Amino acid sequence: MKLVICICTYNRNSSLIKCLRSVNRLYKISNIKIEIIVVDNSIKYSSFKPVNGIKKSIKYKIIQLHEKRRGIVYARNRCLKEAKKIDPKFISFFDDDCIIDRFWLKNVFKAKKYTNAEILTGPQIPLSKGSSIKSDLINYSYFFEKKYKNSINRVNWAASNNVFLEYDVIKRHNLLFDKALNKFGIGEDQLFFSKLNSYGYKIYWSKNIKVFETIHGHRQNLNWLINRSFRLGVLGHYIDMDIYGKPRGFIVNYLKCVYYFAKSISMFLLLFSNKFQITTLNYFSRFFGRLIGPFILRKVGFYKK
Repeated sequence: MKLVICICTYNRNSSLIKCLRSVNRLYKISNIKIEIIVVDNSIKYSSFKPVNGIKKSIKYKIIQLHEKRRGIVYARNRCLKEAKKIDPKFISFFDDDCIIDRFWLKNVFKAKKYTNAEILTGPQIPLSKGSSIKSDLINYSYFFEKKYKNSINRVNWAASNNVFLEYDVIKRHNLLFDKALNKFGIGEDQLFFSKLNSYGYKIYWSKNIKVFETIHGHRQNLNWLINRSFRLGVLGHYIDMDIYGKPRGFIVNYLKCVYYFAKSISMFLLLFSNKFQITTLNYFSRFFGRLIGPFILRKVGFYKK
């Protein structure tokens, strides 16, 4: 059985090489044959030489592609286009700045056997060593990471920074990432997997299906959290309209809008700690994005990470 691993990259050659080497160190499953697709979305195809230079040291086939159209949606859809030629049994997506746990694949199949799920995902754990993190600053990406009490949970969607799925569920619906969300730089994976969830496929999160993420300096800036939360709020309206249709999607959006406003108010009453202040801003930014999202969606500019 063939597994295609998709990695989209944009001017992160050093972390990309580390990511590829972590794929190379994966605990081997005897009947799984791995192929890697690397799609470079930079103008100058900056990853070509570095990746080509380590191919001989990687035991899996690496397919290198250059997607000139800027944006993560175009890059991920290029992965799907290439995967269609291969027609694998399974496909997975990772970010170019992650280190994959050695037992990731083993734990994927363990969870799959337990849940019988078509789609599996897990946590992205901050990796401070060797990153640009400053120990006295907060890693605001923590506020967007899913947190669960149980070790395995059924969820409504998965992020493409750490996901494994049966390729047939994509092929059956001829599904692509939505180009309308390209300018946001986020949310396209939420819509993609929310659609699969709405089609009846099971998505499970397991704490053991983990990857480790490099912490980037710009994510230690409070403005990054506010901007990201606002954009998630704006595109949340679009996702609800796509999943539920009109007028139900409009109603769902504003029910969630009320929810985020109520959460921000409840957190505001607990302003005695820095964490609660940040959580208040997070919820309020999400609320405000959903509130005005239906009116400004088309006006939002292209998001540069």
